[in-house]
Amino acid sequence: MIRRWILREAAEDSVARLCASLGVPALIARILVNRGFADPETAGPFLSSTLRDDLPSPFLMAGMDQAVERLSRSLETGELVCVWGDYDVDGTTGASALVSFLKEIGGNAVYYVPHRIDEGYGLNRDGLERLRDQGVGLVVSVDCGISNAEEVKWARGLGLGVIVVDHHQPPPELPPAVAILNPHRADCPFPDKGLSGAGLAFYLIVGLRAKLRELGKFGPRGGPDVRRYLDVVTLGTIADMVPLRGVNRVLARRGLTELGVSTRPGIQALKEVAGIGPGAVGAGQVGFHLGPRINAAGRMDAGLKVVAMLTTDSVEEARRIAGELDRNNRERREMEGRVLTEALDRIEGSGMARRQNSIVVGAEGWHPGVLGIVASRIVERFHRPTVVIGLSRGEGKGSARSIRGLHMVEALSRCGDLLEKFGGHEYAGGLTIKEEKLAAFAERFEEVAQSRLTPEDLIPQLEVDARVDFSEIGLPMARELQRLQPFGVGNPEPLLMSGEVEVTGRRDFKGGARFKFRQGGRSLDGVCFGIGEEFPARQGATLDLVYRLSENQWNGASSAELRVVDARLSEKAAPPVSPG
Repeated sequence: MIRRWILREAAEDSVARLCASLGVPALIARILVNRGFADPETAGPFLSSTLRDDLPSPFLMAGMDQAVERLSRSLETGELVCVWGDYDVDGTTGASALVSFLKEIGGNAVYYVPHRIDEGYGLNRDGLERLRDQGVGLVVSVDCGISNAEEVKWARGLGLGVIVVDHHQPPPELPPAVAILNPHRADCPFPDKGLSGAGLAFYLIVGLRAKLRELGKFGPRGGPDVRRYLDVVTLGTIADMVPLRGVNRVLARRGLTELGVSTRPGIQALKEVAGIGPGAVGAGQVGFHLGPRINAAGRMDAGLKVVAMLTTDSVEEARRIAGELDRNNRERREMEGRVLTEALDRIEGSGMARRQNSIVVGAEGWHPGVLGIVASRIVERFHRPTVVIGLSRGEGKGSARSIRGLHMVEALSRCGDLLEKFGGHEYAGGLTIKEEKLAAFAERFEEVAQSRLTPEDLIPQLEVDARVDFSEIGLPMARELQRLQPFGVGNPEPLLMSGEVEVTGRRDFKGGARFKFRQGGRSLDGVCFGIGEEFPARQGATLDLVYRLSENQWNGASSAELRVVDARLSEKAAPPVSPG
């Protein structure tokens, strides 16, 4: 796929100011400025944030006072509280953290996670009625509930109080809950709107501990150390792909440390099946190894067992459930591969990716648990807003993923009269639709995409942080860049560019190639994955490169290595020399 390279330009006076005030190299200062941290007052905390100094007060969040007041009364009376978590990764992890905390402080708490296929997303009447019959008096929803006004009304009629803890965009009608924690509320002054469901659950924990301290419930000890819950919260924060800036960055930085040293049986068992040994855990390991195994439970089986694994004190039970999650993940990968192949056949056979601004594809029998992943893969391939729908008995359930320039929920709202229900974020959404309306929806969705997206929007961008010469590159630079971790959505790993680089060596392997590059008198190793015949990095070619810089360790030695993202023939390039 052709990609546009955009070299970001930083104001030199701001770069110089950060270098002088923070003592950072010019490259780090340039990246900070380009990411919106042009002043020492904002750049300093980004590099060295702490929980104590950089987390806003939980009581800045609308509804927090009412939520902790109601939970305090439940603790006082011994009322049975149910934490109702969504079945995805930040719902199950957020529920796990909150249940564990309530039990640690002596609360009477249970949990409930609806089955994705049998019950669907959010609160439902049957589940609420079963909880009432079990003696539950208060339900706390985590990562769902904001769109369940009717179900919350039903719960009130049953005598159930409901606290909604949800980061999804609120509809016009808010549910009549005891309290609603959602930074997207129009009346919420909380300064950071990017929290995941797990992050919001953590904030409720912090607020409740503060309230109980004020009431003198913990005595001189001050109550539990809430940092111990960040191992679980960080799983949900990173795996849910919320922006790793602001509060999320503060939580994730500390939480990755907690993940590395966690003694929680569920965390230890999950790391074991994912092949992650003792020691530090990186954001990439969460995103690619731990998170998918948690998500696989809700996609392929039941998210309920994730909460069971993360809240149990039994090593044996934790290992048993972790093994089930690992099998669910293998099943998910196989199902995902089949659905993706079928979807690509339909897309390429119809030519819709060549002639349209959007892709809507659906078929009978596609498992709803893999539709979001498949939609993401299609966006990666064609760079078009994509909706993938699985049909069953005349009804379709779909997942949607978008690109820059098209707000997914706004686009779905333009098609709202054709949908049974929908919701989501700027870049992702979900929907339910009658099969007979699918063709009309695809046509309307394309009209919206045509009105919102220009031809340039359909060409993916590579935003390059800085242009550097090989003479500047080495281990010190690679290690300095690690100060910007954790990398993820909202804080991507820096992309660098170097021009007029000669390919002096190439060794292919399955799925990629290793290179020797030279610029001036300096040579560096590089690697690129997923390259095809059209990739221009042939022996003797002179290229411009876009890459990420990493530290490669081999046989006890460390060196700087280029992880090549894209390459093109330099304008001054000589014709490439064929090998041999």
